[in-house]
Amino acid sequence: MTILLLMALSARAEESAASPLSDPPPPSEPAPGEPPPPPPAEPAPSADVPPASPSEAAPSPDVAPDAPAIDLTKAEAAPTLTGTVLRFLKPSPFHLPANPRGQIDFTAYTLEFGEVKLGVSNVTIGILPHVQVGTSVPLDVLGIPNVQAKIHATEGGPFDIAVWGEYDRLVRTDFDATLWTVGGITSFQLAKPWAVHLGGSYARGDVAGDISLDSLDQLLWFLDTAGTGNPNHSDSLLHVETVNARIATDIRFNRRDAIILQGSATLYAHVEHDQELWVPTFLGLEDALAQDGFLSPTEAGSASIAWQFSWEHWEARAGIGVSSIPGAWVLNTWELSYRFGGKTRVKEQRMLDTWKKNKEDLKKPPKPPKK
Repeated sequence: MTILLLMALSARAEESAASPLSDPPPPSEPAPGEPPPPPPAEPAPSADVPPASPSEAAPSPDVAPDAPAIDLTKAEAAPTLTGTVLRFLKPSPFHLPANPRGQIDFTAYTLEFGEVKLGVSNVTIGILPHVQVGTSVPLDVLGIPNVQAKIHATEGGPFDIAVWGEYDRLVRTDFDATLWTVGGITSFQLAKPWAVHLGGSYARGDVAGDISLDSLDQLLWFLDTAGTGNPNHSDSLLHVETVNARIATDIRFNRRDAIILQGSATLYAHVEHDQELWVPTFLGLEDALAQDGFLSPTEAGSASIAWQFSWEHWEARAGIGVSSIPGAWVLNTWELSYRFGGKTRVKEQRMLDTWKKNKEDLKKPPKPPKK
């Protein structure tokens, strides 16, 4: 019996050793002082599969998998910047696109904030965004303080509206003369190079006091062609009210050149005056005192055409026209002014400075290539 039990246990031990699914025995811990056993060796690669190259193992993230090879043999050198090309690239007003809001005297537009316009007849400053104020220097010199202001009520788009006003006053010891004018104007951008401007105004003037030759310091009375002067009528009085209309259009070719057509007329006039009031016989002023009611454009109107030049800072206008009052058309057709400041002109100046720097760099000899 004992022999049979030993034979059974021996057979069971042999079956456990031959079974492939049996778990391997846990590794025995090394004895103190003995080195740890080496890790099991990795199986050798098969002889049928070649080892992968570094480029195949990890593709570069900067190169697309299907990107074609670049053939540098067909590359051409970049063109050299010549003086002719540089002159063509100069940001001059002739090469720049037209500025549809560049004109301010017959449009709803105003000077930009910080922009200044110094003209022969007026000095205007953009004191705030869309707000400008100005004064007529010749009138100031003659002792007639005056101020003008315009507010651009809209911003952007093809349609713009502005309101404006002017105040003139002449004060002497014997009399006082004032003139108030308020008006509005609209501008329509019909096309990229073409705009139309419509406006109207109301003016009210009053003169009261003793108008004598000494009151005006003999400054305005040279207009009297007869040379008789004022017969010194005391307590002379003059009150004038007028309603005026204006239409203008400008066709712009570039930042420098434009054609301007203007027309204006006094549609209504109301005049009250002392029967003994004397006025100089000049420009038909004596006939103006008889006006009371609606007028036709042929009685008090003007039309003109002019060419507008706008350079980096200087502006000039020259043209011809007709008017019912001789010479009145000159006010709309002749202008000379100097403008500076403002966001647009500062940007253009930076462009010009960059162009000048490139021009100076072109004159310098090329640097030798690095070894």
